[in-house]
Amino acid sequence: MNNKYKALSCPRGLLPLFAALLALCLFAPVAMAEDDPKGIMEVDLSPKPAPLDETVEKGISHLFKVLDDKTVPLSVAEIAPMLDFVIGVDADPKDIEPAKRFNGRGICLRRDVKTDLAHILKYFYNPDIPNYLLCPAVLRMSGWHQGSEFLNRSSGLWEELPNLDRPVITRGREFEVTTPDSFAEAYYGYNLNRLMILLKHNGKNVLISVSRQEDKSEVGRKGAILDDRQWDYFYSGLEGLNRGMIGWMDTFTYASGSVQVFAEQDADAPRSTVFLFKWLRAGWAGMNVVQRSHIYDGTLRYVRSFSKVVESKDLTPEFLVNGLKTVLNMPESRMNTLINEYARNFEARFKNDPKLQDSDYAKVIRDGGYAEVLDANARRSVLALEKLKSMLGMETLVTLDETPRPQPVAETASPVGEQVAEREVLPGS
Repeated sequence: MNNKYKALSCPRGLLPLFAALLALCLFAPVAMAEDDPKGIMEVDLSPKPAPLDETVEKGISHLFKVLDDKTVPLSVAEIAPMLDFVIGVDADPKDIEPAKRFNGRGICLRRDVKTDLAHILKYFYNPDIPNYLLCPAVLRMSGWHQGSEFLNRSSGLWEELPNLDRPVITRGREFEVTTPDSFAEAYYGYNLNRLMILLKHNGKNVLISVSRQEDKSEVGRKGAILDDRQWDYFYSGLEGLNRGMIGWMDTFTYASGSVQVFAEQDADAPRSTVFLFKWLRAGWAGMNVVQRSHIYDGTLRYVRSFSKVVESKDLTPEFLVNGLKTVLNMPESRMNTLINEYARNFEARFKNDPKLQDSDYAKVIRDGGYAEVLDANARRSVLALEKLKSMLGMETLVTLDETPRPQPVAETASPVGEQVAEREVLPGS
């Protein structure tokens, strides 16, 4: 053999190993896509979904154009067919598939919640309440970046409803860190841009929220879902997947986008429709391994936790804002004391959970060591979630100071949200 090619040859003893690694990389996407297709929400989607109507698709495309380019004016006429579909559809749209976007497949989800739009806006698009507290089954942390137009509003979106004679448009830039997904139990951090449009359609109050991920996410980190109904999750800080042979792979969410519509169907009942179009592309080495069932499972987890918060009779937006202030304004020494207590109680509660028997995970939580994995942002998000759970009457791992219920007053937006906006996504959190 010519000497100049010897460096490129593979020793015979390494050929089987090379072949095995190649086979694993090629097989892994198929294995992940097929394993546990129903997720934790028992997803059952048609293998041959119907296409979304073309006029609805055009409305969605227009919304993404308005999101991506501030100079593109909103055309209410162009999105009218989409709103007609969202508000008027009676059958479950889960077996309708929107066209691919961002090189990923999409889903449609529709649910009714027992509340009006003003109540939703005081929760979900209130600068004083971070979104992760409204859908804690899918978001671990979130916040608005400083400079976001949304944070500079002088009044809350809900205050626009009485005189909504023309669309109100605002936007902003956010960060999000997810909870572990239900298929590989990895969690991700990323930035996104969001457009919010408040308008009337055929006499109904409607909010449209459009989002698109900026760039690929931070590398996925290993986590575990311990009790999704109780919003109990584990975050290891370790890169990879909670998936045996492929646990070492670096995974990312490459692209995601959504159009979410909140339509007030009956203010007196009260009843509102939540409709979500969602697309996701994620995997490794540029490959997308996401199926529609994966996305739908996540949206079901989202809407279950969202409904629990906004439909609660024990909670009001004002009550939650006051409770959150106690966490945001908590001295660091008090926060650290509570987190150490949380870590010890977490170990006592979950150390025998089969998902935490892995030696790496057991090492993380041993002797209250879980506290060392949680940075300052993660610590406050843990305590904020514990506060929310206590206010909903759920079991918690630490006891925070009691928050007095506020007396009814005229609501105005306040600058607490700016404290939330200062929190950035940090690696290892």
